[in-house]
Amino acid sequence: MKRSLVFLASSMLAAPLLAQGDVVTFNSPVDSVELGGSLRFRTETRNPSAPMSGLDSDSFSSGFARVFFNVKASDNVDAKVEFQHVIPGQGLDAANLLRQGWLNWKTSSATSLKVGRFQMKYGNQRMVSDLAWSNFGRAWDGVTYRYAEEGFSTDVFWTQPVESMGIAVGSEQAFGGVYLEFEPNDMVDVDLYTFFRRDRGLSGLGNNDMTFGGIVEGNMTESSTFSVEAAAQSGTRGTLDAGGLAIAARADMEVAKGIKLGIGYELASGDGNAADGKDDAFRPLFDFGHAYHGTQDLFIWSNLQDIVFRSSFALDGNWSLNGDVHIFSMDDVAGGIPSFTGGPFTQVPGEDALGTELDVSVRGQVAGGIDVWAGISYFAAGDAIASNDDQLWAFLQGEFFF
Repeated sequence: MKRSLVFLASSMLAAPLLAQGDVVTFNSPVDSVELGGSLRFRTETRNPSAPMSGLDSDSFSSGFARVFFNVKASDNVDAKVEFQHVIPGQGLDAANLLRQGWLNWKTSSATSLKVGRFQMKYGNQRMVSDLAWSNFGRAWDGVTYRYAEEGFSTDVFWTQPVESMGIAVGSEQAFGGVYLEFEPNDMVDVDLYTFFRRDRGLSGLGNNDMTFGGIVEGNMTESSTFSVEAAAQSGTRGTLDAGGLAIAARADMEVAKGIKLGIGYELASGDGNAADGKDDAFRPLFDFGHAYHGTQDLFIWSNLQDIVFRSSFALDGNWSLNGDVHIFSMDDVAGGIPSFTGGPFTQVPGEDALGTELDVSVRGQVAGGIDVWAGISYFAAGDAIASNDDQLWAFLQGEFFF
C-alpha cells in the first residue's frame, strides 16, 4: 500500500511537467502521438461499515493513476494504449492493469473495425457501461464493427469481459451484441439492441441468455425531455429457463434557469418461484447502477422497483448541486432482496418495502483542472429488511486530468 501511495503521489508531482496543455503531442513519422492521463483520490466513510449489517463504521481511501498514448498513423488508422495503477481501498492490494489497448481501422467512409481491449457504453448505460465511478472501470477484449451514416449507426461486437474489470476473477464469460441507433427527426432518438451472454460463472453452472430491448427518448418541449427503455431476457441459466423484464421511464424539466426537476420509475422483475423450472428475474448485464439506483450501491437492478425524484441546481457556471430521493421496493415479495454485495440482508416474510435513500452531492472544478465531487447519502431501511439498520455514507473525490 505504501508503494502504491508513493506511485500516485509521484505521478501527481510529475503531471505538471507533462501538461503543457491538455495533452502532449510529439512530432513523429506518424500523424501524431498524444500523451495524457489522470489521477484520482477518493475517501469514503460508511456507518455501518457493511450495508445493514450492524457493524461499526469504517473509513477508507482509494484511487488510481492512468497514463495513455493515442497514436494516429493516418486518416484511417489510429490506436490507443492505456495503463492504470489502482488502489482499490478497504485493505485490498494495489493492481497494475492494461486498461485499454486497441487498434481502429476505418475501412471505408462509413465503416470501421476496432480490435483489442477497449471500453464500451451504449444508450443510457443501463445495459452496458464503462462504470466511470469505479476505480477499475470495465473493459472488454474483442472486436467491434461499426457502420455509421448521418442519422443511423450500427455496432456489432463480440468480446470477453476482462477479469476484475467487469467480471470476477476466475469466471469465464463471452459477451456480444448488436446495437442500432436511429434519429428519425430532430425531436426523437430510437435505439434497438440485442445482447448475448455466455457465462460459466464461479459456480460452473452459468448463463446462456439473450437480452433484447430498446430506448425511445427526446424532447417534449424546449425545456422538458423524456426517456423510456424496455428490455426482456430469454435463454437458460444453469438448469433453469431464463426470463425477465425491465423498464425504465423518466421525465425531466427545467423549471427555471439552472434548476431542473425530474421523476422516474424503474422496474426489474423478480423470481418468486424457484421450483417452476424458470428464472423470471431480470439479471443485469454491465449496468451503471450507481447512477440510477442510489449512490450507496445497496441493490442491483433485479427484483427491484425504484421511484425516484431528481433535482439539479446550477450554482454558477462551474458548480452544481444535485439531490435525488429513491423509494425502493421489491417487484416480487417472494423473490428475495436484490443485494449488490450479496448480503447480509434478511427479509421479513410478506413485506416488500426495501427503504428510502436520499443522495445529495456537489460537483465542480478548482484550480482550473481538478474535478471535485463530494456527497452524502442516507438510507432508511424499510419493513422488508429484518435488521432494520439504516446506512449513512459520505465521500470526497478529487480527479486531475493532464
